[in-house]
Amino acid sequence: MDCYKTIAESWVIMMGVEDKDFIMRQIKQLGEGLGNFLGKEDIDKILSFGEDAEKEIKDSAMEKKTGIDSSSKKIETKPS
Repeated sequence: MDCYKTIAESWVIMMGVEDKDFIMRQIKQLGEGLGNFLGKEDIDKILSFGEDAEKEIKDSAMEKKTGIDSSSKKIETKPS
């Protein structure tokens, strides 16, 4: 996924001012269109989707790590 970010950043650097202005106008028009079509709550959900996904990934990683830690403790605490 980082490779796509690098490509996008390189592309933005190579773009001219006119291209950047055009893209920004397109983004603004898209945002205004979505704003008219969707409600504020829907837009907030869409914008926070990436943050929610990252949080779930971190939580899942912590659960896996905690599960590994607790299973190793169980093995260590078994009486012989």
